[in-house]
Amino acid sequence: MFGILDRYIGRSILLTSLLVLMTLVALASIFAFISELDDVGKGSYSVTDAAQYVFLTIPGQAYMLFSPAVLLGSLLGLGALASNSELTVMRAAGVSSGRIIRAVVMTGVGLMLLIALLGETIMPRAEQIAEELRLTALEKQLSVKGSRGLWLKSADQFVNVGTVMPDFTLLDVSVHRFESNSLSMTMSAARARLLDDDWLLEDVKLTILEPDEISSEHLASVAWKDFVRRNTGTSSENVKNTDNENVKDADVPDLVSADVLKSISVSPESLSASNLHDQVQYLRANQLDSRLIELAFWVKIASPLSTLVMLMLSLPFVFSSQRSGGAGQKIFIGIMLGIIYVLLNKLLTQLALANGLSPLLSAALPLLVFLLIALIGIKRTS
Repeated sequence: MFGILDRYIGRSILLTSLLVLMTLVALASIFAFISELDDVGKGSYSVTDAAQYVFLTIPGQAYMLFSPAVLLGSLLGLGALASNSELTVMRAAGVSSGRIIRAVVMTGVGLMLLIALLGETIMPRAEQIAEELRLTALEKQLSVKGSRGLWLKSADQFVNVGTVMPDFTLLDVSVHRFESNSLSMTMSAARARLLDDDWLLEDVKLTILEPDEISSEHLASVAWKDFVRRNTGTSSENVKNTDNENVKDADVPDLVSADVLKSISVSPESLSASNLHDQVQYLRANQLDSRLIELAFWVKIASPLSTLVMLMLSLPFVFSSQRSGGAGQKIFIGIMLGIIYVLLNKLLTQLALANGLSPLLSAALPLLVFLLIALIGIKRTS
């Protein structure tokens, strides 16, 4: 199925696409590093930290620039074959246009699988580590994000958050308080919602550890500041005293700073499709607005397919350049079409949120329009 001719055409596309991708990523990384230099000197954020942060964002840059890079690489690679009359020789030898198109499509499928794998595995983890590194250096905040969620230190307590939702709802929250290097209290909550300037804990399980006894309690819901007031000590009397006002609001440490969450929260575009799907299911189950995450999910699904569409979009310009002059002009038009596709895709995502359009339609429409343009162009030129 993948003969010598297919491998030759595929190698021409692959090499030029990777070269273009490396060039674009290098330029984007240089500009990102220059931008990060503005924050050098804040907290413990150093030039080395900035370089590490930019390095970790390279997979995300490659994912975003992959489709335009494939379009440019295909135009350059196939254009080189056309300018050297190699495509003409192939067709004169009896190789049909359909066979050439099949070779390009098969290469596109391979590239599509490659970028899908990058977007589902390497990129989300690299983006999380990058944001964590930057936050730790800028805020001097103990914060470790790993396979067991997010760990934060607030005063004398350690907070673990399993999942941070887009609306900053926290899932699977646990708090561990230490006094004199000994664990004095543990608390777990199924959810924590940010209401005004306080967190509302839901389905709370509390355990107080004292030298001579251990007491436990279950609460359906409780505000975080009220929870701290009624548990400022380790005695069981404080647990039952709901009118304890010894601790003022200003003295109550936040469960988690909202600013910290905003800093470490990775954008939906950087999450894997499986994570986005889980978030959509959670938001729907709780009757919350899920359009933003649905849109990110369908864009994530459509992104690998856009690689194949960009390859097909390059074919009409390559075939037409064999018969007429102005090959450079045709390539320029093809490049502009790729830019228009990216801009149109971004525009429709914003219109989807503003006008209530279907997230699936807004993600698929640019893909379908340019696929139709590519098919019409291929039919007319081949």
